[in-house]
Amino acid sequence: MTTRIPLIHSVSCPDRVRLLASVGSVLALVVGSALCAPAHAQSNEPVTVNIGAQTLGTALTAFGDRAGLTLLFPSGRVAGRRTAGLSGTMTREQALTRLLAGTGLSWQFTGADTVTITDVAAGSGSAASGAFDGGDTTVLDTINIRGAADNPADTPYETAGSSAYVSDEQIQRLRGVAPGDIFKGTPGVVASGKNNGAKLDVNIRGMQGQGRVKVAIDGTQQSTTTWRGYQGVDERVYIDPDLIGGVSIEKGPSGGAEGAGATGGVVSIRTLNADDIVEEGRTYGVRLRASTSDNADSPQPAPAYNQRSDAPSFFDFENGSGSIAVGIKHDSVDFVGAFSKRKTGNYFAGTKGDDTHYTHEGIRYPLSFTKPGEEVFNTSENTASGLAKLTLRFGDDHTLQLGYVGFQSKFGESMGSLLFQQDDGYRQVQQSDIRTDTYTARYRFTPDNELIDLKANLWLADVSGTTRAVSAMPDLIQWGIYPADEPRYSETRTWGTDISNTSRFDTAMGALSLDYGATYTLEDMDGDVYCSRSFTATPCVWMTPSVGERGVGGAFSTAKWEVNDWLTFEGGLRYDRWSLHDQSEKAVEGEDRRNGGGMSPSVGVTLTPFDGVQFFARYAEGIRPPTMRETMVSDANATQNFHLDAERTKSWEAGVNVMRNGVFTADDKLRAKLAYFNNDHHDYISRVSVYPPVQSMPLFTFENLDRVTFRGIELSGAYDAGSFFLEGALNYYTDVEFCRDGTCASNTVQSDYAVAHVPADISVSVTAGMRFFEEKLTIGGRVTHNGERIIPISEPGDRQRTPMWLPYTTVAAFASYKLDDHLTVDIQAQNLFDRYYIDAMDGWNPAPGRTVRASLTAKF
Repeated sequence: MTTRIPLIHSVSCPDRVRLLASVGSVLALVVGSALCAPAHAQSNEPVTVNIGAQTLGTALTAFGDRAGLTLLFPSGRVAGRRTAGLSGTMTREQALTRLLAGTGLSWQFTGADTVTITDVAAGSGSAASGAFDGGDTTVLDTINIRGAADNPADTPYETAGSSAYVSDEQIQRLRGVAPGDIFKGTPGVVASGKNNGAKLDVNIRGMQGQGRVKVAIDGTQQSTTTWRGYQGVDERVYIDPDLIGGVSIEKGPSGGAEGAGATGGVVSIRTLNADDIVEEGRTYGVRLRASTSDNADSPQPAPAYNQRSDAPSFFDFENGSGSIAVGIKHDSVDFVGAFSKRKTGNYFAGTKGDDTHYTHEGIRYPLSFTKPGEEVFNTSENTASGLAKLTLRFGDDHTLQLGYVGFQSKFGESMGSLLFQQDDGYRQVQQSDIRTDTYTARYRFTPDNELIDLKANLWLADVSGTTRAVSAMPDLIQWGIYPADEPRYSETRTWGTDISNTSRFDTAMGALSLDYGATYTLEDMDGDVYCSRSFTATPCVWMTPSVGERGVGGAFSTAKWEVNDWLTFEGGLRYDRWSLHDQSEKAVEGEDRRNGGGMSPSVGVTLTPFDGVQFFARYAEGIRPPTMRETMVSDANATQNFHLDAERTKSWEAGVNVMRNGVFTADDKLRAKLAYFNNDHHDYISRVSVYPPVQSMPLFTFENLDRVTFRGIELSGAYDAGSFFLEGALNYYTDVEFCRDGTCASNTVQSDYAVAHVPADISVSVTAGMRFFEEKLTIGGRVTHNGERIIPISEPGDRQRTPMWLPYTTVAAFASYKLDDHLTVDIQAQNLFDRYYIDAMDGWNPAPGRTVRASLTAKF
């Protein structure tokens, strides 16, 4: 990445602090200390590099990334210059000298991890130089920062808008029981229903389902929409945490290829690359990981009605996982392959706490049919997954990556009708199964030309599986009457392609970058007509799933204009086009095709009054086309609405970023982001009751509401001083409105799916830890608090469709010890005090009780 800021030492530190304090932010006090922090001596630790002959600017970027340095230089200083490259293990000083040999440039350390590139005449007279002399009168022109700032974990703290990043280290630190636990600690992001099925179904700032939030795995879309009875629908994505390299999250309408058709946000999951496995200076690497945990037991054969309360001991080794990953790196070829196996039984609820009921309209109802300490039916999983990636480099300019990611699982899950209707009908049912196969081809062309940085991608995601259509029926097995767990088969095959290019210009009015391209995805949905009934002896009600095609494509462009060292403007425009084709048996001629489109602008501004401090504001729009399930025939008990309009989101944000190094010590890091958001979702598609009421199905239909609004505040931050670290996140909703027929209220429309998509009014997470024995031992914990639903249930019938919870606070603990350079032992305890509670947005299933997990990771 390239960022332009000034180095100015003519303004005194006290003046800066007084100016910053005028914003009235407590954050200014910390930043003020940061601005006064002195430079520190550079490190002499060796670094292993392999940089071929290429343009000097590109080589410096690669070296900065590898060495963890921030390199400062005017754009014109490296223009037209090349380097012979270098390879081997050496100090950072030696590497810089060799890189700049023959270029007429020299280097100086101007901070612990900051290097300024100057002309030889301004330096020492040769390519070599040394530590900065500490003078306070140096003034440089606008410069480029390359290298260390490209750390993806830092991107949210230098972005004009709300984003987040979850690293592999954070994922492994507190893995949790469900895949969705990776989002704990990310403000405004919730994995809905995470303890019910082995999937991810992501909610961002109240937006969820029907394509509102896109979860992209290596740029692909493998999600599938599944009917969940009274709970509406969920949008499922499957991935094993051991295969994840990192997760980037953009909140609200997004530019680029992945943002087409998504208004709530984009979750970009990057799977493992060779760099994640191969250590610096080596050409190959192997990572082995094994874990075991307690508090779960193999599910009983279905149907089973008696919930056990004797959770197994920790060392029974019935629950655990194992994975292997192999990486190879050479000049022209990279390869990574990985396989993971995971098996856990039904977990057991916590035993502590008296909050087992909630009150609605003066009547007490149980939060769940599972009592404290009991087995939670239908929460097991047995999963196998793997990936393979081959990266080919042709010369210095061309890269082609071919990839495959596969996932197979048999897992337990419960429809809402099984979880709330009647206690004597709650039971263990037949397991669901899923298989995903994702294929990618990714090409990049990066010649020695600032006008060309070309990317082209082609992919296919195939998702097929069987879920169960079940209802709560009492135990009549002794009379030979068995409940029906009817299979529902579906398959979704999605093709996608996109092409984009980035052009960069240095002009007399500042640096300008343009990112532009086009994208298209075609979703092909298929499924079998299936039987819905209560008992195996009763007649079937035949249900027709959504069958057809949905295409979404368009063109996009964004521009970033860095006017000077403190002012940056951003703007974008995208046009999205969509089409629907109903191919089901019940398709109606003349109403079996729909299409539409629309423009979505965005604009933003960033002010940088001080190094590492940004104030930003952003406005963005996006459209979400209607889905097959909303407009055409579907298996939900709803009649289609062929005339639905696309949803249009208008999002406002304003906030401040802080990203400083060397604040109180030579090597500490401070990161913080505070943002206010106001998201208006116009023509929001809602399920509503059929009027006038009818006595038989369908009972519902879909219509466009006037508007749905979510407003709130988010805060995230991290401080790392080496010997200890602290991370925090807060999300607070100030206002929520649903508007229909000109009337607005702070509650959802009766019968709408959104009643199950409403998050907690406040969510807080604090993680703290300390490192000992030269950072070999790390111990710490996390405290998480979730408040009540933002808005209460107001309609009588919505109680049966709404997952309820009470405010709760939980504690988790973790410890990690590096036995040597290759072996690491981790131990974690989730729900440390064994509390009985329902996770926010999780729907009647109690959260797991105290669960201890131990793992061993080996890297060679």
